[in-house]
Amino acid sequence: MSSKYTNLYTDERYLNRRELSRALNTTFIDSFWQEQEEYRKQYRYPLPINLINRTQIYITLTPIIKDKITMFENKIDNTLRLYRALDEDAKYEVRKGVFFSWLRAIAVYQGVNISDISVRALLNGTYREENTAHTPVIHYLHTLDHYLGEERILPSDDNFLADAFTYLLGVPELTKFYREEGPSSYRPTSIINGYDYDKAPARDIEDMMENLFGTLRKGDNLLINSLTALFYVSYIQPFDDLNYPLSILLAKNVYASGSSGVAAFMLPFETLLGDHAVMESIKECKKEGDLTYFILSCMNVMNRLLDFLKDQIQQARLTHYKEEYRTLSPEEEARAEEIKPAPVEPLPEPEPKVEPVPVEPVLPKEPQEEPLEEQFEEETVEEEPLPEPEPPKKEEVPVIEKKEPKNALKPSGYITPEEMMETSAPAYRIGVPANTLSDKEVKEYVRYLLETNPSLNRKQSSFLANHCTPGRYYTIQQYKSFCRCAYETARTSMDHLASEGYYEKLQVKNKFVYRPATKGEKK
Repeated sequence: MSSKYTNLYTDERYLNRRELSRALNTTFIDSFWQEQEEYRKQYRYPLPINLINRTQIYITLTPIIKDKITMFENKIDNTLRLYRALDEDAKYEVRKGVFFSWLRAIAVYQGVNISDISVRALLNGTYREENTAHTPVIHYLHTLDHYLGEERILPSDDNFLADAFTYLLGVPELTKFYREEGPSSYRPTSIINGYDYDKAPARDIEDMMENLFGTLRKGDNLLINSLTALFYVSYIQPFDDLNYPLSILLAKNVYASGSSGVAAFMLPFETLLGDHAVMESIKECKKEGDLTYFILSCMNVMNRLLDFLKDQIQQARLTHYKEEYRTLSPEEEARAEEIKPAPVEPLPEPEPKVEPVPVEPVLPKEPQEEPLEEQFEEETVEEEPLPEPEPPKKEEVPVIEKKEPKNALKPSGYITPEEMMETSAPAYRIGVPANTLSDKEVKEYVRYLLETNPSLNRKQSSFLANHCTPGRYYTIQQYKSFCRCAYETARTSMDHLASEGYYEKLQVKNKFVYRPATKGEKK
């Protein structure tokens, strides 16, 4: 085989033996494959980590493969730089867009049965279920939010894994770390496509992890180190549970040690371990220890995932610019009309000057009596307009809330109007929308409420989805106007929403208001 095909099937495509046979359309490829191996051995770099069967792991870095990795790192850095330039509101919108597929992947890894609508509610902040089976997904989201909000990057070692483990479990401290049980020998679980092992023996886990941490400290390429951590932790499975989430978080933290900082936790590593092409590359790595298959396969999958992340960032930036030139709200338009200056009438044009014409003197005639009708026509008496009667002053009648029956829900506390203004700012101000959810998110939230809480009807769910902004206060009259129902129906509906934990009922002077309950307040 010429060097042209050697470069083609190593530098450009990096095929394995089976793929090379298909590309050449022949099964007699021993000599061809030998030439491929000889070429690759010239650029082979061994790593200080081993497979479970003690085979050393290595990576092949030809000049062209090196350039590919460098260019892909530049793409990652440019994308994360765009994310770091966003404000907090725009970053939140980006997270809602990209986190959905990540949480779905984590649910698959952990065997969690959670619907798409529940994941959407979790991202929108409207999740109200008490399903303990969803805990791994919820904790993973909270862990991501935690590290994205951190300023200090922890070293990528066992201390970071312990810290991430506590957040994923939702416990203050760990009582157990590495797995203490497992296979006691190196007996393979499958030998059909090469020797494959379920997990590393428990007695070797600590040494294998120390070798991994040493590799991460010595390596100077962030992308290779990140993907090495992702592969190795998910391969040896050093923990009893949460091996996949921990391998993903460790890979993100490795890349965060570079110039990207905590923005590296936005890298889409979550869906890699579920991709078919990536899983096939892992099988190749397990056969001979060539990590190049895994790294190049992950780069191919991440390429389109980074494009999606970049599209979400550009969309968030565009939305931010549109908000700067937003139209006025009805309240602002009414206020603008009140202070709008009156139109200035144009000045009348000056009449042209007419020179006096000399008139001959006329002798006075004897006065003659004119008809009475003509006198009235010539002499018009201008009557002064009568003053308009002042409209009767309407006495302000204080709005008094109807007296509630004895079985009504008791308020959980009291609040003053001044406290309402303090706690509701800035959402209470004119111009800020009363609901932060989009129309699509409102529809999803209504569907989520009806599916997760059978005690709610459609009107109650619709009102709650449109009136759930934290810091605002809602009244029975608002429900009555929104749902077009009787006052008693509105009162019982608001009390029912409060009893279900969606609102907190408070008393302000002689009326009641309902404040949306924050996360964790639902009983």
